[in-house]
Formats: sequence, C-alpha cells, structure tokens
Amino acid sequence: MLSSPANPKTLVYGVDFSGSKTACKKIWVSRGTIHKRTLHISSCCPISDLMPESIRKDRDNCLAFLQDLISTETEAIFGLDFPFGLPEAILNGQDWESSILNFSTKYESPDDFRAKCRNRTGNKEIKRTTDRQKKAPFCVYNLRLYRQTYYGIRYILEPLLKKKGARIIPMQTPLQHKASVAEICPACTLKRNGIYVPYKGKNNRELENRRMILSAIKKWKIELEEEVMKAALEDTEGDALDSIIAAYASYRALQEMATDIHLAEEYISEGMICD
Repeated sequence: MLSSPANPKTLVYGVDFSGSKTACKKIWVSRGTIHKRTLHISSCCPISDLMPESIRKDRDNCLAFLQDLISTETEAIFGLDFPFGLPEAILNGQDWESSILNFSTKYESPDDFRAKCRNRTGNKEIKRTTDRQKKAPFCVYNLRLYRQTYYGIRYILEPLLKKKGARIIPMQTPLQHKASVAEICPACTLKRNGIYVPYKGKNNRELENRRMILSAIKKWKIELEEEVMKAALEDTEGDALDSIIAAYASYRALQEMATDIHLAEEYISEGMICD
C-alpha cells in the first residue's frame, strides 16, 4: 500500500543520476516547491554547483553529497532515475530490503554485478514488472544501465537504508520528518504523455524537441523559472531536462501518496517506477 503521512511534502527534487566518472557534471538537480497544487521549479543545475568549494568534485564525494542532501531535506521528496531493485529472477525469493542491504556484499563492482545477473538469467535480459508496464528502455543490468543501477543502489539506497536516512517508496511507508525517495524514468514519463522524441543532441532538431517538451510541461501544473528553461534548452546532453521531468514525476508520486493504493507484490519486491 502507498499512503501519505498526515502532512504531505511540499519540497520536490528531481535528480538526473549518473554513475560515471564525471558524475559531478552529469548529475543534474532540479528543485521546486508546491503551492496551490502547482509545482514551481526554481533551480536546475549540476550537483557540483550545490557542493561547497572545499569538497573535491569526484564521483565518491558527489554521491556522498547527494546521499547527505537526501538525509538532510527531511520534508522533501526526491525522484532519482536509476532502478531501485532487481527482477524476481535474480532475487530468487529474497525480499527487497534484504537485497538492498546485502548489495555491496554480493556485488563487488559494476562489472561483477552485470556478470552475476547475466549468469543468473542465462545471459537473457529480464525486465522487472514495472519496466515492462511503464515501457522502460532497458533492464536493470543492460549494458547502458548497469553502472547507473550499481552506483545508485550501492552508494545511495543501501546507505540510506542502513542509517534510516529516508523512506524508499513504495517499498516503505512514507513518514513525517523523513525524505521520501521515488524511482523515476524520464523516458517512461515522456512515453506516458505521448512526447517521447529525440531531445539529446546538438542539432536544431533536438533543440526544437527540447523546446516542445518544455512547452508541454507547462501544461502539467508546472511553473518554470526563466533560468530553468534556459538551462534545459542549452544543455545538449538532456540532463537538465531529465531532472525537470524527474521533479514532475516526483510531484505525481506525491499526488498518488495522498490516496491509499494497493500495489501488486512485484512492486514491493522489485521496485516501481513513478511516472
């Protein structure tokens, strides 16, 4: 069941996640507040812009900073775009929380994670129930996603669970004074809204598609500051726009938390994309 605490969150973060060596440049964060049922996004920037100058901008420090930000912003919801769980075929009966808490013990590296998943599934790419239903592009250990899955679970979810620094929805019930963290997928959100078009690139076609997506977003009860719009248009890799979409998906997750929703068991064990 997915249900809301008595006082819902009003602060929303959308995080375009990355496990690359240049994570501090690739991870973009959009921040917004909810007022009269409208999401107002006031900032959108690489996570390095939020970090103190004294902190070295490498992947480990970047991921540690993000984890601390989630733990500190206790009245917020965060949407992050990496898989929050593994398919049942790999879990082999293990529940979600145990699979996350034991993740770093079982998988020594991203390549070890991918190899063991492929070995377990006979080299087949098996998607989770939510991946199939929400039309996610890749399975969690696909060549283009496995590093993101590994670093997201290993360096964000696992530490947050161990120190009880946040509530991971819908597997955990949201609580007051604890940040809620939701799995999102920009591609799934765009597909659901019928605007999944190529928008990452330096050509005029991609620029115009980014402009079109931003125009559509304004009809979703979202207000964007001019600087946010500018960042999304100028970032040719699409990370800025992805973080804005992540914030919107988090906002929708909040709306769903306002009512009791009974979820299939697969979502509780494998994780669920909020789009």
